[in-house]
Amino acid sequence: MRSRLALSIFLLMVTIGQVEAQWLKDAYISVFAAERDTNYIQDLSNYFSVNASVFQKNSAFSIDDLKNFSSLQYECSDSSASISAGFAYKWLSLNLGVSTGLLDRHRTGHKTNLSTQLLLPAVTLKFGFSLYEGYYLANAQDILQNWPAGTRHDRTDITTGSLRISADYYFNYTKYSRKALTSHGELQSQTAGSAIAGILYNFNVASGDSSLIPIIVNDSLFSYHEQIKLVSNSLIGAGGGYARTFVTRAGIYFNIDMQMGLAYNKCLLELEGAPDRHHKALNLYFQGDASFGYNSKHWFFNVGGSVLAIESPVGNDGVNINSTNAMLQATLAYRFEVEKNYSVSELFTTKWRQWREHRTEKKAEIAN
Repeated sequence: MRSRLALSIFLLMVTIGQVEAQWLKDAYISVFAAERDTNYIQDLSNYFSVNASVFQKNSAFSIDDLKNFSSLQYECSDSSASISAGFAYKWLSLNLGVSTGLLDRHRTGHKTNLSTQLLLPAVTLKFGFSLYEGYYLANAQDILQNWPAGTRHDRTDITTGSLRISADYYFNYTKYSRKALTSHGELQSQTAGSAIAGILYNFNVASGDSSLIPIIVNDSLFSYHEQIKLVSNSLIGAGGGYARTFVTRAGIYFNIDMQMGLAYNKCLLELEGAPDRHHKALNLYFQGDASFGYNSKHWFFNVGGSVLAIESPVGNDGVNINSTNAMLQATLAYRFEVEKNYSVSELFTTKWRQWREHRTEKKAEIAN
């Protein structure tokens, strides 16, 4: 009896081990070595692309008084456009951007952004860091006492910072390509979509030399009067959604990618004249993007926008702080076909050697 039980347990463990091993194998293939359906996705990994972009990133946050259904709405004072240039080859994509100061007549703030992403067949990993200095109260006329119409309430002392790390898994990775929309390494040949599962870590902080809530706020409209000098939120969450790219025969496409999730949030409030307060809660987040453009073997053009919105309760006083980061971008890229299917390191070492050999030949010609 004992030997039969032991044998049954052993066989069960072997079966579970085989299933687990197959699951790990399938997961590894989907992430790193997935085979794509060539009827839907065309591989352009042997093309080297150069690109240029014009983009505008902005940050906003609001302190919402839920009892009075009113809010203080802050927007970054620097809403100027930026330009960037870069290249992409296989898994490597690099871009360098600078702010131009264009399209912003009232620029009194400054913004710094850093972002990168790793695009695997089924998984998209993103990392982003943002620092915004200088805000203005967008609804000052409506929320402050006797505030003159047509004038801005600038808060150059307010600074916000955020750190974002996310991973998204696209289930229909054999037919749907996220890579075709960003790094130019693939071409979506036919309309396809995919369900998404994602995880997100986000940390953001807002602080000022004085309280984020002005003293001259209209009490009848906004009754929350804690003197908040700093508020930080650290959250980790999971969610899901759906993405789809619509493609025409002419190469024109439209893409939409939307997710919503639930997160666990830890909030810290630093108050003037009062002890710090800590609060833990569940809250919602939303992230998505939409774009349209043209994609062919050699040319890529894209116009689109993205947004990340997070709702963060700060305590039991009927107050939320909601943060929004948004971006609008237009990109133009051209792809050059590489003579061999080099790896990333081989491409740059080969081209560097060829350039040096050509330079040496030119010097020899001049000397003769």
